[in-house]
Amino acid sequence: MMPEEDTRDETDDKTALDFNRDIANDPKRTCMQRHKFLVLKITGPILVTIIGIFFGYLIRKHVHEKAFNCNSEDIVLEAGLNLEHYNPAVSRKLRASLDAGNIQENLRNLTKEAHTAGTENGHTLAYFIRDRMKTFGLDSVYDETYKVLLSYPVTTGNKSRVSLIANGTKIFHYEGSPYSAYSPSGTVKGDLVYANYGLWDDFSVLSNMSVNLRDKILIMRYGKVKNWDFQKISNAQRYGAAGAILYPDPADYNSGNKIVYPKTWWLPGTAVPRSLVRLWSWGDPATLSYAAKEGAHRNDALGDVTMPTIPVLPIGYGDAKKLMDALTSTDSPEDWHGGLDTSYKIENLKDGAKIELHVNNQRDIKEIKNIFGVIKGDLEPDKYIILGSHHDSFTKGGVDPGTGLSILLELAEKFGQLVKSGWHPRRTILFAIWDASEFGNLGSQEWIEEHKKELLSRLVAYINVAAAVTGNFSFTAQANQLMKRVIFEATKAVPCPDPSHPEMSVYAMWKHNYPDSNIPSYPGDISKQVVPKLNDIQSVAECTALHVFLGIPVMDVQYSYDTNKYKIENYPVHGTMLDDFNYVKKFIDPNFKVHKTLAEVLAEVIMRLATTQKLPIHPVDYISMLYQAYNYTLNTHRQWLVDRGISLEYLREAIHRFDLAAEYFQDTYDKLNASDHFFEIMQMNNKLLELPRAFVAPNVLDINSFDASERQHIPTELFSYSMYPVNKQGDKVMFQLLEMAIALPKSSKDHVDSAVSILVTAINWATKVLTDGALNGRR
Repeated sequence: MMPEEDTRDETDDKTALDFNRDIANDPKRTCMQRHKFLVLKITGPILVTIIGIFFGYLIRKHVHEKAFNCNSEDIVLEAGLNLEHYNPAVSRKLRASLDAGNIQENLRNLTKEAHTAGTENGHTLAYFIRDRMKTFGLDSVYDETYKVLLSYPVTTGNKSRVSLIANGTKIFHYEGSPYSAYSPSGTVKGDLVYANYGLWDDFSVLSNMSVNLRDKILIMRYGKVKNWDFQKISNAQRYGAAGAILYPDPADYNSGNKIVYPKTWWLPGTAVPRSLVRLWSWGDPATLSYAAKEGAHRNDALGDVTMPTIPVLPIGYGDAKKLMDALTSTDSPEDWHGGLDTSYKIENLKDGAKIELHVNNQRDIKEIKNIFGVIKGDLEPDKYIILGSHHDSFTKGGVDPGTGLSILLELAEKFGQLVKSGWHPRRTILFAIWDASEFGNLGSQEWIEEHKKELLSRLVAYINVAAAVTGNFSFTAQANQLMKRVIFEATKAVPCPDPSHPEMSVYAMWKHNYPDSNIPSYPGDISKQVVPKLNDIQSVAECTALHVFLGIPVMDVQYSYDTNKYKIENYPVHGTMLDDFNYVKKFIDPNFKVHKTLAEVLAEVIMRLATTQKLPIHPVDYISMLYQAYNYTLNTHRQWLVDRGISLEYLREAIHRFDLAAEYFQDTYDKLNASDHFFEIMQMNNKLLELPRAFVAPNVLDINSFDASERQHIPTELFSYSMYPVNKQGDKVMFQLLEMAIALPKSSKDHVDSAVSILVTAINWATKVLTDGALNGRR
């Protein structure tokens, strides 16, 4: 047998040439060698594969045994790189590790002293939280500092006060440290007028009754504009008032109950809620478009525009009664009567008495500190899930923010234990603890302004947990519609804390307490499934800016009192010095079982958002809301629209196009196999992140171009910069933007047509996000 010709190039290396020549000199060896080589070529890969599978099995078996056979004190989970799907067994182990006793101790440590933002106590608490989080095992812990304008009362010497003076004698006198943040200092003297809640409609009533408000001191009830007390002051200023007094009426705080704290949780007459009366309550007033970092330019003139110009002082309802008793004439409407044993007259103090109001506050530039803990994702580290709360409080902050912050710290610690064991989520989890939230969400807003561009493309969802446990009756939530299903599924996985209903989940009890009938409202929706009531995100702390201005899906979760039984806007002692650890333990959650339950729900939500390959976001959840909002506008204002020649046909067509696009997208997405369509799923996940951004108000919407007197007539519940269809006024779903345009007293066809065009544009944007509209044209 002749040897094969060696066809290698002469430049081949010496070893290769010598090896071939040696074989060529031995034909028998050549044949055998070729057969051996062929066998190895065939069997080698097979043996490597078998060995790889064997060792992979051993490793996976070892990891799974550690993951699912460990006790709750020592959780070790499967490595994030191997975690393609949410694993309920892993999540159960995590939830089992959460400890009610730890949450209780967290709250005790967080509420030892009052800790207003920018004060020494505030900084001490921030450093305590940061240093504590550094022991949790998170990938990193750090703080961010901003310099912002804050407001404080003068607490020594010349304190704020109010006096009732007749014939040179003080009939009544009150002074104290509770204050309305950002109220200017000043002393005014004049007549007293009762103005109910200080809403624009209330001022219209007074105007129709020919009650002169110029240079008067107004006494107004807290309420009806939750967290927006600045609107009352803005209205008072427009009518020429010289000063304002705010008080909590028992009708709004005690729901008719006469036995109060310390025997019950109801507000006593001596307690005084603090409040915020800045006329614009997002971010540092002198750096409204950029972060208030060291060296940033401060536009003090712009800041002055956002400040009230009349002195404002809060008092308790016990003192408010003494002032109201002195009013002698002009009967108020029946619905202006609250829970005080007084006549609720409107004006004219007896014996020609006058009110002297003295406010002594100071404004200072102070440092505030946000605290962050990070767990980096291993497959999608550039996608973020944020769980946020705040650490500042005007008081000791028992319920707000203590209940939420104590839960957040427990979750951060237990997630940190997972990191120590080698686990990482698919996406990055960020624990954010804001400062100066009580002053208008300053800490969060400054951070958002600093990181806006990054957040637009990377933030998957924001979960807010501040006043997390205001009662023990039922779970409730406010959320963007895209967060609906993940909340529903998470609450189904957690047992109800009510010992009389151990068989029920949090979801089942929520649905029982607050049912929401899903009535068919769009083509193809034939279900009549009853689900829990999911409220719309309104003015909820850090959620607002992310939701309205950046289009981030957000949620705010809470365990609450029975809001059907108690017609109050918040837990009774909110904003007072009674809001402390003892109040929570005695009246709300003695064994902290409700806190643990809410922590479990949050753990489940985070695991589903941070570990699933497919995001638990469903664009079809927008469809029903869009049709309901359209139908509400058409049915409520049909004749008004016809009389002005306004058509909603383009809006209906836009909703229909989105309906088709969302259904097709959802059907395609659901059919994708996780292992075979990795990149397709990633691409569609990115579209899901872009979808809610489409509903952010465009620059062409300039609400400020409306005449200021017109904007004052817009009901608070309608005012919005967002195009989301929202659930307002009970079960009515509406387009706030469109309702706002219609509500203007001088509303014109141009106003409403512009609002419709903006809505159509937003819905078309959403459709094009799902269908690659730039590549395919109009669909």
